[in-house]
Amino acid sequence: MNFNALTALLGVVLLLSGIQSSAASESVPRQVHLIEESERLLASNIKFNRFDSLKLNAQEKVSESAIGEAVIIIITNQRVIGYGLHSGWKPMRLEAGERIISITAEDFAGLVVSNRRYLNFNGQTGLWGVRKRGVGE
Repeated sequence: MNFNALTALLGVVLLLSGIQSSAASESVPRQVHLIEESERLLASNIKFNRFDSLKLNAQEKVSESAIGEAVIIIITNQRVIGYGLHSGWKPMRLEAGERIISITAEDFAGLVVSNRRYLNFNGQTGLWGVRKRGVGE
């Protein structure tokens, strides 16, 4: 086998191994499930073999939810609530007059867009990142 053929073969092997490893790293198996009850939320945490409960406030109702592989985002009429595989439940109050535009959850990350703020949730650390929306954003 000549040098050019060997180089080409090595390039193909490296390319294929790179594709396989990036596909494997992008796939996080589902580790959380949500159970909604009238007075509480229950997260089934598969990785740590436990159930974590969060009591809803009086008159609090769930309006939307998004579930990723290792994160849950809940919108109620009072709060935005994140649940992370490692961090548990982390609620944040809605501001007066705040309306939710969209929510997404994927892997360990959650994103909430409202008419007033951008909120991101890190399910590993349990921290909310907050950025106020400017006029026209």
